[in-house]
Amino acid sequence: MKLTMLTNINKNFFKMSKNIIFVFAFLISTFSFSQVDDGTIVSRYMELYKYNTYTDKFEKSSEDWVNTMIDFQKDYYRIIIEDGEVSKVYWEFSERDEDGQDIYYTETEQKFIINYDEQEIRFYSDYNEYEEIYTQIIILSKISKYNPDE
Repeated sequence: MKLTMLTNINKNFFKMSKNIIFVFAFLISTFSFSQVDDGTIVSRYMELYKYNTYTDKFEKSSEDWVNTMIDFQKDYYRIIIEDGEVSKVYWEFSERDEDGQDIYYTETEQKFIINYDEQEIRFYSDYNEYEEIYTQIIILSKISKYNPDE
C-alpha cells in the first residue's frame, strides 16, 4: 500500500516527534485481544507534552500539523508519519477504563491510549519510577477514517 502525505511542519518538531513515535514501534509487544476495529485512520495534528516536576503538570512543548497514518490489525498496527518509513508495531490490550478508553501497553510498560469520545490517540513514554509517572505524552488528533480517494 502506497502512503503519501503532504509535509508542512517545523523540521525540528517533525524530527523529534518522528523519533519518539518510531521508538514505540520497536517497544510494543504482541497483544491478546483487539478492542480497536481493523482499519486505517489518519491523524492530521500532533501535540507533544512534557512533565514539569516543579509545577507537577504537563506542559505543551510543541504542536503542529503532522499527517500520521495508522493501520490497525488484530495483532499489530502499522504507522507512518508524513512520508517516512512504515513501522510495524505489536501491542497488548490491557483494559477498557471507566471512561471507555482502550489502554494498551508495550513490553516495557509504555502506554498507548485510544480515547474514542475525544477522538485522540495518546502515546505515553519516558516513565519516571521516582515520580511514578510518564513524563512525555504525544497526542494525535484530528482523526478520520482513511479514504484512498482523498
